[in-house]
Amino acid sequence: MNISQYLAGRRIRVAAVTTLAAGASMAGLLGTTGIAQAATAGPDTPHGWVVTDTCTGLAGKITYSPGLLTSSPRKVQAVLTGTTSGCSDIFNGPESGTGTFTAILSGKASVKSENFTGTFTINWPASSGFNPANGTLSVTESGGLETISGQVTSGFATGGEIASQYVITGKTGKGTKAKPVTSQTYTNTQPLNLSRNEG
Repeated sequence: MNISQYLAGRRIRVAAVTTLAAGASMAGLLGTTGIAQAATAGPDTPHGWVVTDTCTGLAGKITYSPGLLTSSPRKVQAVLTGTTSGCSDIFNGPESGTGTFTAILSGKASVKSENFTGTFTINWPASSGFNPANGTLSVTESGGLETISGQVTSGFATGGEIASQYVITGKTGKGTKAKPVTSQTYTNTQPLNLSRNEG
């Protein structure tokens, strides 16, 4: 049972949402940060983290300066931009239209390895009525899979956490010194989830 189906049946209270999130039926929606631990939390782990907002689609482009090399990592500045789609809020339901995701990143990276930190802004679909969410994040690569994790520090859902994963789908450049990779395209393999501690 997914969130939309559950909401179609009846309006839920925060307490019920918390209980549902701890169940196995929500395990697939939990993010890759400490949120995921809530589903199998022990007595010393705080409960109450719930995926309240999610976008099933996230795709776009990353630009690098200087470009990425295949041979060795080097210090790189990166700008990640993307369009979100299929967004919904656990209390208000589906949101029509699209939004945007932007991250300004820096760190050591090569074509085969990335380790970035930086800041992000999520502009939710206009139909949501939400203010942008701003925060800090990290992007790490393992086996070709890029993992996003971060925390909202201002705007909508301050104190919440974000999580997603994506893969590279294309590139400009060859990864050589003469033709470094200056940009890549990407698409998500996991939803962009925003989780909040609802008690």
